[in-house]
Amino acid sequence: MRTITMISTAAALFSVGACATNSSTSDNEQDPVDCSTQTADTFTTGLDKQGVNGAVDFKLQSVDPAPSVRGNNTWVVQLSAMSAGVVGSPMDGATISASPFMPAHQHGSPITPVITATGNPGEYEITPINLWMPGVWQTTLTVTSGTADRAVYSFCVN
Repeated sequence: MRTITMISTAAALFSVGACATNSSTSDNEQDPVDCSTQTADTFTTGLDKQGVNGAVDFKLQSVDPAPSVRGNNTWVVQLSAMSAGVVGSPMDGATISASPFMPAHQHGSPITPVITATGNPGEYEITPINLWMPGVWQTTLTVTSGTADRAVYSFCVN
């Protein structure tokens, strides 16, 4: 009898929760965002950013799919050391993190990207970069080995 009561209570709570929402769409079915009105980077192969400390050059080699879309994306980035504003040698063995963040809603992604060296000098694959809802996402790439630096890539996704 107790099990039936718990199941009935859980079913009732689920029904109330399902009816309590005013949204007619789920997170995966939200209306597209007009990216032409958003401030964001325009994806191009080789999109280059100097780190905020001027110690690392970040070059976005590829995005799959391109441009970034809602859901899981794979990025390949090349890191190179910098000195006095001049790009130097590729950075092998770097410790890197990637943090997607949606500034309009003040939240990140529930999935932590995995970063692996590709075998090409200074090149790393980052996957999945999960951009799970439409809008502008800022993904901060941070290097913490040998030198500390970071760059932010900002893309509007639908």
